[in-house]
Amino acid sequence: MPTHTDQQEESRVAALHALKILDTPREERYDRVVRIAREVFQVSGAAVNLLDTERQFTKAEAGLPGLVHVARTDSPCHHTVTRDAPLIVPDATADELLRTNPFVTATPPVRFYAGHPLHAPGGETVGSLCLVDGEPRQMSEREQRLLAEMAGWVERELAAQRELDRAEEIQQMLMPKTDPALDGWEIAGQCTAASSIGGDFYDWFRTGDSLQMTLADVMGKGIPAALLSASVRAVLRGTFQYNEPSEAITRASGALDPLLDEAGAFVTVFTARLSSRTGVLEYVDAGHGLAVVLRPDGTRRRLETSGPPLGAVPGVRWRIHSTLLMPGETLLVVSDGFLDYFTDIDEAVEVATAANARAATAAELVERCAGYARSAGLDDDSTVLALRRTA
Repeated sequence: MPTHTDQQEESRVAALHALKILDTPREERYDRVVRIAREVFQVSGAAVNLLDTERQFTKAEAGLPGLVHVARTDSPCHHTVTRDAPLIVPDATADELLRTNPFVTATPPVRFYAGHPLHAPGGETVGSLCLVDGEPRQMSEREQRLLAEMAGWVERELAAQRELDRAEEIQQMLMPKTDPALDGWEIAGQCTAASSIGGDFYDWFRTGDSLQMTLADVMGKGIPAALLSASVRAVLRGTFQYNEPSEAITRASGALDPLLDEAGAFVTVFTARLSSRTGVLEYVDAGHGLAVVLRPDGTRRRLETSGPPLGAVPGVRWRIHSTLLMPGETLLVVSDGFLDYFTDIDEAVEVATAANARAATAAELVERCAGYARSAGLDDDSTVLALRRTA
């Protein structure tokens, strides 16, 4: 059987790394496949193995506890991957290719091995769905076809994850990265989704000497929430770019209500227009309720809400509030996912206040707050937006 050339191997490893699956935790969608495979074929073990340059990473296993990392040269799946073809070995102890393999010379030995290559969306061979057993056995053509079909299940999951990763990249691209360059002001934001993509977003853009900023949280998580989030962002950006806040929120609601009603969803929104010259902030809080102004002396004030979320009550009118940001004060807005790391909202505000006292910039404050989401794991999307008046 032909093996990979150096160029094919380089492309293969690059495709594997592009999947961003190496060293990730176990996932039920892969565990389910190996459980079924072990039961269907009545073998002692089954695994989804991915082959990096010098090692094997086991993404899922059934009947092979503790199998996570193995040197690539010690892996029977190495031969399946390099040949890019199914490898069926009825008795490994009598097979010239595998008889000296550490798994075969171990006690008890692996006697039977069957591996089917796994391909990335681009066709590169990145791993193997394999079966092992302590007794020699044969595989019928029907069983080989079934193993190939199960390998196809794994490949579809790999492709789906790649699409989600790309969607995550695009969703992050939609959120602003550049500073609006307003003298005396700093702004920063960060969104961490519970899964690859989510329903939170933040946005800002210049309108003359003013800055429009928004943080929104669409009910739900994952792909459905992300699709609604993209629509909400587009509508809010369009209406607030060309209308005063009172008119903009009414127009945005009118455009979004039919969509949100059909989807059975709503979205909480905090959106504000800042006059960079005076420091006056006109804002609408549509059911969000998670905006606070942090003062340099460690005190703070919570901002008022304006009415219910968008999509919750048809025909409602939202109140426009205003506040003045003094030099040194910071407006901090979070999504409700941020609250999951604390016992209540008061504790969350206390932590944010302490973080603000230690943060030299708005970006550092956002990074400190977003760190809770990365360190504690996520059950919900978590987004942080900070605006600081420096002079």
